[in-house]
This record gives sequence, C-alpha cells and structure tokens, in this order.
Amino acid sequence: MSPVARGHHTDPQPDRDGFSAHTVRLAWILGLAYLLIVVYASLQPFQGWRLPPPEIAGFLAAPWPRYITSQDIFVNVAAYVPLGFLLSVGFGARYGAGRGVLAATFCAAALSLALETVQVFLPSRIASNVDLLTNSVGALIGAMAAPLFAPTHVVGGKVHAVRHRLFYEGMAADVGLVIICLWPVTQFNLTTQLFGTGAIRATFDLPPYSTYTPALALGGEAAVAFFNLLGVGMMISVLLRRAELRMWLIGLVTGVALVLKAVATATLHKAGAALSWLTPGVTIGLLGGWVVLYVATRLPRGLQLALAALCIALATAAVNLAPDNPYHSVPVQLITSGQSHFLNFSGIVRALSELWPVLALGFLVYGLVERAARE
Repeated sequence: MSPVARGHHTDPQPDRDGFSAHTVRLAWILGLAYLLIVVYASLQPFQGWRLPPPEIAGFLAAPWPRYITSQDIFVNVAAYVPLGFLLSVGFGARYGAGRGVLAATFCAAALSLALETVQVFLPSRIASNVDLLTNSVGALIGAMAAPLFAPTHVVGGKVHAVRHRLFYEGMAADVGLVIICLWPVTQFNLTTQLFGTGAIRATFDLPPYSTYTPALALGGEAAVAFFNLLGVGMMISVLLRRAELRMWLIGLVTGVALVLKAVATATLHKAGAALSWLTPGVTIGLLGGWVVLYVATRLPRGLQLALAALCIALATAAVNLAPDNPYHSVPVQLITSGQSHFLNFSGIVRALSELWPVLALGFLVYGLVERAARE
C-alpha cells in the first residue's frame, strides 16, 4: 500500500549491494531522465546546423585555453555529478560497487565525448576538450559517492535511518522526495521570478497575455510565490511521519531555495543585487503562504494532496499569464558570453524548472488516484 495514498509504512530491505530493488529502479529512471536533460542542454538551440571542418575530433588535441575561469570548471564538473551518481547506483547493483563506478564514469564520459563531437556541427556551440575532461571528473565524483550512500555503508546507513525516521517508505515516497529536492535547484533559473517554475512562454515564443503594469506585476508575483509555497509545503507534509516537524522542514526547504536564489543572483549580477528578486509582490506571497500553510498542513492527507495539486497548477498558470517583467530579463552575462560553459548548466536548470510542475502534478495525481482506488 502506498504511503502517499494511506500513510502506510513499508520498509524495503536492501539487497546484498546495499540499495533496495526499488531504489535501483528509481536510479535508472532518474538517470535516463537526467541524461535526456543533459542532451537537451548541450545541443540547444538546435539551429544553424552546418558541415564541420574535416578534423571533426580536432578539439581533442586543442591546446589548453588561455582564459578559463573557476566558474566554468565548477559548472562542468557539477553538471555531471548527478549522472555519475545515478548510473553508479544502477550499475553497482548489477556488477558490484567498484565495477559500477567504472561503468558509470565510462558511460558518462562517452556521452560527453559524443555531445562535444555533435557540437562541432552547431555554430553557436564550441566543442572543448576541457568540457570533456571536467564532465568526466564530475561523473567520477558522483559515481564514487554513490556507494557511500548505500544503507549498508556507515554514511548511507545514517542517511537511511534519518529518512526512515522522518518520511514514509516506498517508491512513491522516494519519487516525491526527489521532486521536492529538485525544487530548490530550479531557483538557479534566473530568467524567472522566485519559485517561477513552469514558465514556458519564452521557450515556445508565446506572446504575453497582458501589458505590464505595477499592479499586475505585484499580483502575479504574489500569486506565484503564494501558490508554489503552498503546493510544495503540502507535498512535504504528506510525506512526513512526524506532524510536529512539518513547519520546521518546510521552512528549511524554503530557506535553502531562497539561499540558492540569492547565491545565483549574486554570482551573475553586480554586487549588491543578490536580493533583487525579493520584490513587494514576492514578500506578500511568501508571508501569506506561510500563514495559510500553518492551517493547511493540519488537513487530512487526501485533502492536502488535492490542494497541493491545485496550488501547483494555479502557480504554473499565474507565471505564464503574468505580464513580462523588465526586471526579470536574461542576465547580461548569458547574452554577452554566448559561448560560456555556463550555458550547459543554465540549460539543465531551465529544463528542470520548466518540467518541475509536470513532475509534481504527476506525483500528486498518482497519489490521489491510488488513494481513491483503495477507499
């Protein structure tokens, strides 16, 4: 019985390699999804394809670039850490931890090599041996970290114990926790306001539905922040065993999202602009959402699932119907540095931001359907 549907506790036993069968299946699913996102981010904008020079693989022997920043290196390493981690969990369950690390690193490096080679055909992208090297290092770091998080390892055992103590068990709950963990990461998407997940108007080149006015902008920002905070908060509440920790954990997740938004904004904007996203509308939405959450998290689980789905749907509609805000334009660095390695990471985050409401709604609808089928 699903913990999302009835709050029932199931405790899957880990296999001999440490991870339970449903955890391995989830790792394969997430690994494939992340692989597709990496491909999308590495090859966008998918326009202007051309015949490459005769030496397609010439970038492999290119000299080390004269100008490369620590940010470029960090971004390329970080982008492949999740892929290496997920593949290592999957391969490790089949071949053992050591071989799993090697297989995951090799597959991720092969993917990076293939994508760098394809980028030779795109005039807007630059194939780079530095990217290949840093991507491979990131995959290796993620792959080596995976065995440490197995329940049979000291670190993984402690993590598993905390997860078991705080949250319901089962694959459905694991999926919900992954979706919640992705939510703060989406705040790195600087082309949208705080919590502005699901903003697809720019992607599909859709015209604005209204003309910008201060009143409309304030209302739109408040609605997006309010409904997203409510939806995420009730998702966390549904998965938690201990009711007394609900508001504390919601505050922690929200705080992480706010910090990541501030760090990303400070990194790509001028000094002093780290909180430029904290507008009056956003402030109203955050305060209002926090007050309503105090009551909403005490509702029955089934009603929380339904309200969470409604809030996320309303937040997605609000962010797409709101007028374009001139203060939320694409950062100058992303325009002037068209070949920056940050574009890969930016593309991954943008894809996650746009897809997050679909993932969340799918999880919530599944929980509602399963709950209804069992009542």
